[in-house]
Amino acid sequence: MKKLIIPSFALLCAAGAYAQSPVDAMALSQTELRGSARFMSMGGAFTALGADISALGQNPAGIGMYRGSDIGLTLGIDINTDKTAWDGGSNSQSSTLANLNSAGYVGTMLFGNNRENSVSWGFSYNRLYRFNRSYTGGLGNMQTSLSNYIASITNGVDPSLLWKVGPDDKPLYPYDNYDYNAPDWMSVLFYNSGMINAETYADGNTIFESDQYRGLWQHGGEDGLGNKVNPSSGSADFQIREKGHADEYNISLGGSIMNLVYWGIGVGITDIDYTQEYWYNEQIDRALVPYSPAGYQLGTDNYSELYSFKKVSGTGANFKIGAIIKPVNELRIGIAVHTPTYYSPSSSSYGSTAFNFTTSDPTYKFNGTEATPWDDYQFRLNTPWKLMAGVAGVIGGRAIISLDYQYDAYGDMKLKYDGGSDMTANNDNIARYYKGTSTIRVGAEYRVTPQFSVRAGFNHTSTASGEELENANTDLNKSGMEVSTAGSNPSYSVNNSTRYITFGLGYKVSGFYFDLAYVNKHRTSTFNAFTPFVDYDGVWTQAPTANLTANSSQIVATIGYRF
Repeated sequence: MKKLIIPSFALLCAAGAYAQSPVDAMALSQTELRGSARFMSMGGAFTALGADISALGQNPAGIGMYRGSDIGLTLGIDINTDKTAWDGGSNSQSSTLANLNSAGYVGTMLFGNNRENSVSWGFSYNRLYRFNRSYTGGLGNMQTSLSNYIASITNGVDPSLLWKVGPDDKPLYPYDNYDYNAPDWMSVLFYNSGMINAETYADGNTIFESDQYRGLWQHGGEDGLGNKVNPSSGSADFQIREKGHADEYNISLGGSIMNLVYWGIGVGITDIDYTQEYWYNEQIDRALVPYSPAGYQLGTDNYSELYSFKKVSGTGANFKIGAIIKPVNELRIGIAVHTPTYYSPSSSSYGSTAFNFTTSDPTYKFNGTEATPWDDYQFRLNTPWKLMAGVAGVIGGRAIISLDYQYDAYGDMKLKYDGGSDMTANNDNIARYYKGTSTIRVGAEYRVTPQFSVRAGFNHTSTASGEELENANTDLNKSGMEVSTAGSNPSYSVNNSTRYITFGLGYKVSGFYFDLAYVNKHRTSTFNAFTPFVDYDGVWTQAPTANLTANSSQIVATIGYRF
């Protein structure tokens, strides 16, 4: 039988598996509307337009639209506001950051009798995504505890496999990631912390532990003697802080054939640097806490804090191919395909917690802290492949209207071990959790004078969340699905669609051009503290949730020279 906690004990929560999860794959595969000021102010609708440094990362055939050389630099300021709303309250946090959006060079050589053919080459840098988010919220809709979920996934595990300290206080180390028969790290750590406890039975005067477990939350009802048992009550709060970036360096080659067909190929070299910190706290009245020498008693979970840290960094590569056809000068039709980005990142994670509870017995208290070992590992990630098509019209030589459609196959993302073999269970869940997204981009430009232009755009991307994931914590009877996560952060968010509204101005003189853009981004999400699950009473139980709203405003400026 395990040793019960002594007063100096602390709760520890660590990585449950050394692999990433479908939720992590989604977080690392995100992109957003970024690029030059002209590109952004027209909603990114450049699949059929080209002739912009940022378009090299979208449709490489756009480089064939150049009739000369181009060098440009784009800087931006991001003003982010993240709002959290829950039953009984709300919270808002803001931040402002400057960044380099894009930079690049294009060179062009014209040839043919009338210089109607060309070859162009280019190098560009584009920021794909900025992981800059911080939000804090309360969770007043608690129906269970995280400890109950950990108890549910531990059921059936022999308690002897969970001991952290063996006979005579001899340290054990049951956190073997490479032993696939080993119990989950969270089970080991919650068991040794006292946050989950094995149900006991007696054989004569000896008390033994079974392989069934209970968490801190009790649902109430009646005990075995017909006495009424009041349910637990409580609240929770959380904070998530993310930082980092995903960048792409494009090398493109393209050209024109008789100024009718434009072609392009490109290679994208990407790098990613992502850091996430997560805090989760619960306070529970009438908690079912462990009692010495065995069993349970009612107490108050005064404070249980989970802290999780994760850092992912690495490089990847992708390939792009595209074409633009201009049957008449007023019409352009474009198409492009991107392979997945093949990442080989490294990850480092860590978890710690503090735990404190009291009971009616003033001598029986627990208070302490502890931390996990670092978990470092390599893995592979294939992001979605992409298909895009666009059409653009030139009206009277002064106006441009452009329309794009893009498909991103998020359901086809793949996670692999460092050796290259598939993480089969994770990839099956990716196909269940996520689906392809559709992006509609609309852009317009009007040349007021030969030097001055005004622009506007709209960009909308549908949600990548599949129906089962959306229903997982809103309609338990319809979904009946547990959402798997990895590491010491059991939370996940279900994102809704993303919308951009954009405006811009442009001015050019003597080969120089100056562009400004304003871009507003809006997206709502549902935060889930952990997955819904079947609790000890045999009923699907909802985890605490909160509503998230992310609003950002970008002010972007580009300066460049064409020659």
